[in-house]
Amino acid sequence: MTEITRVRRKRGSISRDEIVAAALRLMDGEGEPALTFARLGEELKASPTAVYRHFLSRQDLLRALADHLDGISIEGYTPTDDWRIDLQDLAWRAWRTANAHPAAAAISLSLVSNGTNELRAVEWVLRAIHCAGLTGRQAVVQYQVYSNLVLGSAGAHGARLSAPDARDVDEGWIQVYAPKDPSQFPHAEAVKAELASVTYDEVFAKQLEMYLDALAVMGAPGDGG
Repeated sequence: MTEITRVRRKRGSISRDEIVAAALRLMDGEGEPALTFARLGEELKASPTAVYRHFLSRQDLLRALADHLDGISIEGYTPTDDWRIDLQDLAWRAWRTANAHPAAAAISLSLVSNGTNELRAVEWVLRAIHCAGLTGRQAVVQYQVYSNLVLGSAGAHGARLSAPDARDVDEGWIQVYAPKDPSQFPHAEAVKAELASVTYDEVFAKQLEMYLDALAVMGAPGDGG
């Protein structure tokens, strides 16, 4: 029996950035179950212990991955003097990142990484909210509301895209109702064509529009909220 000798990387030659990039490649190609230290070792041609030297746990790695996704989202971003345009831009950047890297987005966008990219994104969101006319605690609350809306929606979209059966997303429909007795569900029956044709992009755009409209009211001069 011929034994194949595996070429190994030199000890200490693997960086954190290489590991995170490899983790993203694995998840893009094979989904969340592929993210194990053993598989990372194979991908990097190294022992799994090489990964442990940089990340003590899978959760530690996921936090680094979350910051990496933040970096992808904000790459090339430049704030303007229009808070609404800025918040729209940042939101759609997160959404597009979830589209491009759904499995990683599904399990990491909700994590707090405390990384440099995350802190830059936080600063820009707070800047926009300040420009909208909100300061102090009110601004912090609205930062969290915005983050929950954007990252929660993007993460959920990533989960849908990376699910074993993602047919509904691929074909562009959200819900199809086919009850045996449609008369029992008159409201759903009345809009079944719309339920089958509306897209997640359309829903996200409407959520964002409604939030920004509400934020404009809260930040208006003389508002007591």
